Amino acid sequence: MSWRYSAEYYKNYTRATWDECAERYVPLAEQLAQFHKSLLDLVEPRSGENVLDVCTGLGEPAMTIASFIAPSGQVVGVDLSANMTEIARKSATKRGLRNIQFMTMDAEKLEFPANTFDAAVSCFGFQIVTDPKSAAKEILRVLKPGGRAGFTVWSTGDRAPALDVLIGPMMEHATPDENGYLPSPYELGGPNELVQMLKSIGFEEPAETRIVGNWVADSVDGYLSMLLDGSPLGHSLSEENEEDQKTIREKSRRNISRYSSTTGVSIPIECVIASASKPNGDKPR
Repeated sequence: MSWRYSAEYYKNYTRATWDECAERYVPLAEQLAQFHKSLLDLVEPRSGENVLDVCTGLGEPAMTIASFIAPSGQVVGVDLSANMTEIARKSATKRGLRNIQFMTMDAEKLEFPANTFDAAVSCFGFQIVTDPKSAAKEILRVLKPGGRAGFTVWSTGDRAPALDVLIGPMMEHATPDENGYLPSPYELGGPNELVQMLKSIGFEEPAETRIVGNWVADSVDGYLSMLLDGSPLGHSLSEENEEDQKTIREKSRRNISRYSSTTGVSIPIECVIASASKPNGDKPR
């Protein structure tokens, strides 16, 4: 059966599936936290600044930034998923953070005036948004002249086995659209791919660095559940026929087992970090 990729369909699917798994996302989100420090070291949020976190998910690194720049600095976290931002609000309240707010918002249509923020970050969101170039343009627009930006995305599949243990088998059974296009979580992960995109829209001095971390779980089944239950991958798998679902699960378990030991599962994954700044003296767009 042929199908056609459309931006509207993908955006609605993204919103619905992340809403669906928001409550179960916590274990997977905890695997991402190890990469936040390296990003924030590059962006350097400072006391008193206004900072934007795009695709904030459950609210990190927005909440960490809020503690850095308190009491006079302010953080806004935005995400397409209303369920994600609701959980983030509750977490911020529980932590007693008063200099942060979360808003449900499309990264490609930021509802802020030009030249609003001193810094902006987006952690593992640009491989999810429908049009990452449009989202980057919006971040550039709302940054103040000289404002700093930082982004993290996953590397290519061969350097991201923590994801590819499942994505690989799923892609084997996926059907490209009528033009041969098949979305993947590795877009923008190639050498300087994200940097070149940032440069093409007007960011200054974009630079790339790569670091490797590990995703961990107590068992093979626990690891697979973390990926399937805590992300839209589970919903995607459920759309396959029963035979393919069984095959994909079996292949994924075998892949994960290669990284299993008596202490549990630990699988490496390479993260791409890109930093850049808005030119000084930019006029509002």
